[in-house]
Amino acid sequence: MLDKTVKVVLLSGFLGSGKTTLLKRLVDEAEAKGLRSAVLMNEAGDVNLDGLAVDASIPMAEMLGGCICCTIRADVGVELMQLAKTHRPDIVWIESTGIAHPLEIMDAVSDASMYEKIELAAVATVADARHLLDRVRIGGGKTLKLMIEQIRASTLLVLNKTDLIGEAERLELIDWLRGWNADAEIVPAVRCDLGFSFIEKGLGEGGRAHGPNPGKGGGADRDEPEREPGQREQDSEHDLTHEHDHEHKHDRDHAHVHHHIGAATCYLDGPLDSHAFESWLRALPDNIYRAKGIVTFRDTASRFLFQYAYRELDFMRITPQKTVHDVAVFIGEDIPKRELERELRRLVESSGA
Repeated sequence: MLDKTVKVVLLSGFLGSGKTTLLKRLVDEAEAKGLRSAVLMNEAGDVNLDGLAVDASIPMAEMLGGCICCTIRADVGVELMQLAKTHRPDIVWIESTGIAHPLEIMDAVSDASMYEKIELAAVATVADARHLLDRVRIGGGKTLKLMIEQIRASTLLVLNKTDLIGEAERLELIDWLRGWNADAEIVPAVRCDLGFSFIEKGLGEGGRAHGPNPGKGGGADRDEPEREPGQREQDSEHDLTHEHDHEHKHDRDHAHVHHHIGAATCYLDGPLDSHAFESWLRALPDNIYRAKGIVTFRDTASRFLFQYAYRELDFMRITPQKTVHDVAVFIGEDIPKRELERELRRLVESSGA
């Protein structure tokens, strides 16, 4: 048995919302305060790309090729206990894949706490302000449903990328967030730049992460923004499913929520032209929500980690500490893997011309 309680903080949020940016900030700030960190990283694809953004000295366990909340949920407790026993951290940060439902991960952490001094301290959900607003205005759909369920399970809501919306839109979104979860603290942010104090509150409250009732949405009894026709009824039906039949039906219901989203991993056979590759990424179809990878450019000297989400694109110069291959991972609906592979081969071939 561990001689101290290891706090667990779950980072949730839809694809491309900024979870890895938040993770890196929190790990750095925790280390600056003398708190030892470990990371449990979940990727829907077969390669852990987000983990490259975290300092190599931070202990990390990888859970790849599936959603942490369903297909590989049974491994969460084992990985958590192994991290805690081996590295004796003060905090374990769990970054779930963007298509995960937090409730199942919370249950898995609770399972581990029966065998070791492991305590869920906070659930922080990151929401991309522009993407969430667009989804709300479109109305309905499986993606919005998943976003709302992630929001409802949270103790801290980070409304990220607020520089991409106006003040009236920011207030509108906060109104929606309070309707879905009246108990969580809402923190508007740009590039997840929020103080560590928001997480410290959870660390000092003895695992209040189970405080809000995620099945009821926290704010169900408060005035909520007007829903699209039929949405409130759908929400009520989902609440009843979680309350009265969660154990037997959740796996089937959950599959309908996010299994329409898939991942495709494409390995690259050579370097690319940076300008051609950037133009190609920006022209990706709307059904691809997220793309990330490691690439080598023929016209630059370094390797880069790229991140694409909702028409935003970032490149970060990297120096891998171990052998990593050039690769691109795409996450979205009905991913045309063969077509993507053909186009990437064409880009590689044309860059050598």
